[in-house]
Amino acid sequence: MKIATLTLNPAIDKTMYFGKDAKMGALNRAAAPSVTTHGGKGSNVSCVFKIFGIETTAYGFIGGDSGDLFMKLLAPYDINADFTRTKCNTRMNIKIISGENETTEFNESGGPVDAGEKENILSKIKNIINDTDFFFMGGSVPPGIGKNIYRDIINLGGDKTKFITDCDGEALKLCMDNAKKPYIIKPNQFELEQYTGKKFDLANNFDVGIESVKREMKKIYDETGVIVLCTLGEYGGLYCGDGGTYYISAPKVEVKGFS
Repeated sequence: MKIATLTLNPAIDKTMYFGKDAKMGALNRAAAPSVTTHGGKGSNVSCVFKIFGIETTAYGFIGGDSGDLFMKLLAPYDINADFTRTKCNTRMNIKIISGENETTEFNESGGPVDAGEKENILSKIKNIINDTDFFFMGGSVPPGIGKNIYRDIINLGGDKTKFITDCDGEALKLCMDNAKKPYIIKPNQFELEQYTGKKFDLANNFDVGIESVKREMKKIYDETGVIVLCTLGEYGGLYCGDGGTYYISAPKVEVKGFS
């Protein structure tokens, strides 16, 4: 079985910890050392597969000194990484965690990726796509690449390749409006709300909210045949597809990323 992943807009994720008195527009001193990790949906998927002893090939863009740091942070996972170099630096995302366990994020947009760099990575994908069983692609799309990129990659694949997409907004809509659709989509709650135009109020009425999520996921599956896996943060996750609809609760644990 051959698996590949794609991260068009990876990042260096820097998490900083501050006390409860932290405020905007003022000097704030961190309450604990910051943590720097690699960030990217596709590369993270490849890392998890590697932990379970499954080899994948990870594709994506990296550039500049921050791109070198990204590869250094990724190296301990020993995955097969075939990233395309760009003239622009790999972006930096800053996550601020306050004393109240509230998280505020400041994310760079990444890019721009030029036409030659885009063609380089598409050439790599064209060479392997029809011999790939599962192709995971996800995350934001950097400037210089249209929102239709995920749809266009799906159209490159033959009947053998199953595409798993983790994207939002216009990129997700273009994939779902396409004649050839993904095998699985993985929106979170907000992204599913965006796509369906519905609001799911899990916080105030969990039972009603979760039934609304189930109903919208089943509607998508029944109308398109696309399996839907929706993550709900602290509320767990839902699967709707072959065999029915299943809910999994989330245990209360310390939230951590790759480090």
